[in-house]
Amino acid sequence: MRIRHSWRLAAALLAALLCVPVAPASARPDPYTAIDDYVRERMEATRAPGLAYAVVGPDGPLHQRAWGTDGNGERVTAETPFLWGSLAKPVTATAVMTLVQSGRLYLDDRVVEHLPGFRFGGPAHAAEITVRHLLEQTAGIPGSATPKVTDCLDSDCPRPAERLGALDDVTPLGPPGTEYAYSSANYLVLTAVVESVTGRPFAEHVRRSVLDPAGMDGAVIDSASARKRNLPPGHRLLWGFPSATGAFDDHGAGYGYLGGDLGDLSAFASLQLRSGKTADGGTVLTADSVRLMRQDGRIQQGYGLGWRVGGLDAPLDDAIWHTGGSPGYSAMMFLLPRRNVALVLHQNIYGLLQDPAVMQAGFGAAALLAGGTPGDGPSASGYLLAVWGTTALALAFLLAAGRSALLLRRPAPAGRPSRVVTAAWSLTGALPVAAWVVLTTWMGMDVLTTWTPDVLIAASAAAAAGAATTLCRLVRATHTPRHSPTSEPPPRGGVER
Repeated sequence: MRIRHSWRLAAALLAALLCVPVAPASARPDPYTAIDDYVRERMEATRAPGLAYAVVGPDGPLHQRAWGTDGNGERVTAETPFLWGSLAKPVTATAVMTLVQSGRLYLDDRVVEHLPGFRFGGPAHAAEITVRHLLEQTAGIPGSATPKVTDCLDSDCPRPAERLGALDDVTPLGPPGTEYAYSSANYLVLTAVVESVTGRPFAEHVRRSVLDPAGMDGAVIDSASARKRNLPPGHRLLWGFPSATGAFDDHGAGYGYLGGDLGDLSAFASLQLRSGKTADGGTVLTADSVRLMRQDGRIQQGYGLGWRVGGLDAPLDDAIWHTGGSPGYSAMMFLLPRRNVALVLHQNIYGLLQDPAVMQAGFGAAALLAGGTPGDGPSASGYLLAVWGTTALALAFLLAAGRSALLLRRPAPAGRPSRVVTAAWSLTGALPVAAWVVLTTWMGMDVLTTWTPDVLIAASAAAAAGAATTLCRLVRATHTPRHSPTSEPPPRGGVER
């Protein structure tokens, strides 16, 4: 009886299993669909012309997508090269650590041992700066000093070591190792250190020590490789509309002018997930180097040696990550240790005022990959307010300048009210001039031209129109006509007796 009962139970279970419908593989939900949808939404929200992203494991991409067009109007694919901006910093830090591992350089080496002409903050301050300070951004170089030595976009730009003299008179934020300040100037100095130690161009050392072992065969690291890969222009917004822009610092790979296609970006992520091991078992980074690079900074919690460490809300609280922006391009990488996966994303749009909205594509996608929610996307209202507010101001003063020029043909009315009005117009017209002076002094003309050209154009037009309005009003107020309509005509026939 027990045997018969067991057979009947087994038969019933088999029949039940056979009756359960099994969805074909093609009908099963794609675990990455939500990320795809979210990234497409962010593309539309920021008007990004083209984007590519991948979910990456230790052995390479697990999922990848590409949408849109590049700066030449061609369809974006996984093979389309992009620039990565400050994602160059983890690559540079990796290249520096290969020299440390070989004993050719030490983290506590003083920079002046390799660059005797380095004088940032004066000889005494410069003499205390170490390689470690540069990597962790605690050399005391303020962010405002960055434009002095970076983003050199001319064809005859000096090499990194030749640019450092511009830092000599910069006031340090504090003694080396006491103040954190994110500045790409730190990594330009590192570039010069690497060239001094190796006796080779920085690009050559990075290619041999990091790019080739990692399988980043198509990486863009100088103008020659940019031409070889036919790097297309990126895009920036002009009055809210994408406009193609192309710019390249031939000696800027150490801090921001590094790039490649989605495969190259994924290969670097895979190298990091393998803790510095190459696909064939070789070693780029040792376990000690990986640990050092991913430790919280001694001064600034959240920055290690070339990596941002944590600092984000759960579920990205343990992420090792970095973002980057260069003229027309942006990129980001998130290593998720708990899941042993990474998310990489690059897009061909960037602007200083659009940074939060543009970068949200990566932050939100990484949150979804980590099992969380992306949250609300930052609005572009700040950028739109800045550019269209400044443009509206420029139009208002252009109209006022035109009206004031027309009034020059009419005689100025006499009396105190005219002087009061003139003074008011003079003060009003001076406001956009003063704002322009403050803006260009604070940010610098080069920064504004590179990162916010539409705001600069509108602000310059407003300042010029304001100055013209004031000048016209002053001329009219001080102009004395030959004949006043209220004066009596002189008597005929000479002087009255």
